[in-house]
Amino acid sequence: MITPYLTFNGNCKDALNFYRTVFHCGEPNVLPYGDYMPEGSKTPPELLRTWVMHAEMVISGTNVWFADEAAPPQNGDNIKLTATVPTGGEATAIFDALCAGGEVTLPPTETFYSVFHAAVRDKFGVNWNVVAEEAPQQVEG
Repeated sequence: MITPYLTFNGNCKDALNFYRTVFHCGEPNVLPYGDYMPEGSKTPPELLRTWVMHAEMVISGTNVWFADEAAPPQNGDNIKLTATVPTGGEATAIFDALCAGGEVTLPPTETFYSVFHAAVRDKFGVNWNVVAEEAPQQVEG
């Protein structure tokens, strides 16, 4: 099993709220740093106590892990997630929501396997593919 793990630099709670709204998820399980000091952290960020040490949320049937890192991660360049949903309508809605403040990296297109396939780097720098399971109409000839 592979568990997607998304790291942020102080805005993990904002990301959790954003994805929860986009994918209509339940409440995430969140564990803040509190008094915990990450090993080797000599100069922790000022607000580390309120940052997310670990969070989990189920998105489209997949358990995704989240955390704030004391050392700033490279936004999204090391992971791409694919959200596969039943219909083109659902895919369009999710894609449109992820585009808010983001950058389209593959405009929506119909392929031989899907009525909708698109990609976006969202406002948090995370790369997403959005694909509908709905197959295009086959032209009989």
